[in-house]
Formats: sequence, structure tokens, C-alpha cells
Amino acid sequence: MSSIQLAGGGLQSLCASVQSAQLNAARALLRDLAASVASAGDMLQNLPAELRAGRAESYTRHIAYADPHGAFTMAYLIWRPGQFSPVHAHKTWCTYQVLQGELTETHYRWDQESAVAQACGTVTRRPGDIVTATQGLRQIHRLGNAGPDIAVSLHIYGVARDDLCTGVNHLVDSVNPSTG
Repeated sequence: MSSIQLAGGGLQSLCASVQSAQLNAARALLRDLAASVASAGDMLQNLPAELRAGRAESYTRHIAYADPHGAFTMAYLIWRPGQFSPVHAHKTWCTYQVLQGELTETHYRWDQESAVAQACGTVTRRPGDIVTATQGLRQIHRLGNAGPDIAVSLHIYGVARDDLCTGVNHLVDSVNPSTG
């Protein structure tokens, strides 16, 4: 299959319109989804106690639900103290809610020129906090447990169950301003 370069203004304009429409649709979906998550009640009660310990090697995912048509997957993530995700953006929309403990989320800003994400802030996420993110490099972060107790979060991703491990995180190179 051949590919045509976007030399003409008409194709570039159409591509920009498509990207804008996709972003607007994702934001509307995430706004509705965050409201639904907020009113869903205690989601921790659906996770059996024996699955809440996690693993020593890395944070653990437990599938809570996978849409039979592949539209989305819900997963509990178990974070032991000191466990963090890699720095990443998302290949799809996502939302998460902290259910137990605290998570530390470091935000990054993408530097197009150097093709590196640069840390630009940190937020502590507490039980009940709901966070949403659209696809792309606009919302790069690293999430993890900097506290002394196990943390649990519920994540919803716009991917099929079989794509959960490869279709969500867009790993990026990063630099911390304090370390260069």
C-alpha cells in the first residue's frame, strides 16, 4: 500500500479536523465516564481480599471486566510500596480511580525538539480521586506508590482485553529536570 505525503493544504486541513473531532469526542466520553465512576459506589468491594496483596516484582493487574466486543477493559491495579509504572503516554483513552492508599503521579511535558518527556510536576492521588487522559502525548505521566502501604486503583481503558498489555501505554524517554 502506498502512502501520499500531506503536501496539499486540503489534506492537512482535513487531518487537523479529524484530530480535533477525535479529541473532542474523547473528552466528552471521559467527562461522562468520570461522572459514572464517581457515582458507581465502592468498587473495592468487588476485588477479593486475596487479590489485594500484589506481587513483589511489579504492580499487578486483575481484569475486572472486558467488554465482549472489545470496546473497553476494566482492571484493578495493585501497587506495593515502591512500585511505579514507566513514564508513558497513552495509545487510547483511559480513566482511573484510587480506591485504597495513595498514588504519586508525576506529570511530564513532551519536548518535540529533543523527543524527550520532561518532568513538570507531581500530584498525590488519594482514595476517591478520579483521573482521565486522552490518547497521545498531551498527558504523559508516571504513576506509582511512594507510600508505606499497598495502594489499589481501578483503571478503564479503551482497548480489548487481549490488547491491555500492548495497546495502552506509549512508553517515552524522559528526563528529570533535577538530574538532567
